[in-house]
Amino acid sequence: MRLSARSIGTLAFVLLVSACASDGSPEEYFAELEMVTATLDVELDDLEAGFNAGILEINFETADAEGALITLFQASLDGTADSFARLVAGLGNIDPPSSIAAPHEDALQAGERVLAEYREREDQLASLDTLADLDAYAAAFSATGSRQRFTEACQELQTIADLEGIDAALGCS
Repeated sequence: MRLSARSIGTLAFVLLVSACASDGSPEEYFAELEMVTATLDVELDDLEAGFNAGILEINFETADAEGALITLFQASLDGTADSFARLVAGLGNIDPPSSIAAPHEDALQAGERVLAEYREREDQLASLDTLADLDAYAAAFSATGSRQRFTEACQELQTIADLEGIDAALGCS
């Protein structure tokens, strides 16, 4: 029997995911996952609050208001990237039960992609010097769809928890 390259790749992925899966209960898994996602939610809420407070401190009557707003935006995005780095590390440290290994791996890969998007744009972020640049940066990042894909992967895990009757609030937004 001859296997195609795709079949071998699929088999290798299944074996890898199975090897990384634990025999822990789904309840334990979702409790760990909820802690990781709750930490992200708190960090992102704190970043948003800091950003909003920073906006209130900017005197828009001055010549340097645009620069202050860009600096605030840059700091917020740097903080968001750092939060996603901690999320990815947290996801990577969780050993899912074998029944949830594939969706967990999907969420991990989606989180890694979001983080990669932030890291790939660090130089571009650092070079922003006008509000038009800021708008273009935000539009380009949104166009990749990486955040949406992560949200969908998280929602898939939330659906599994719900179907299993597990009380978990993953905050997939």
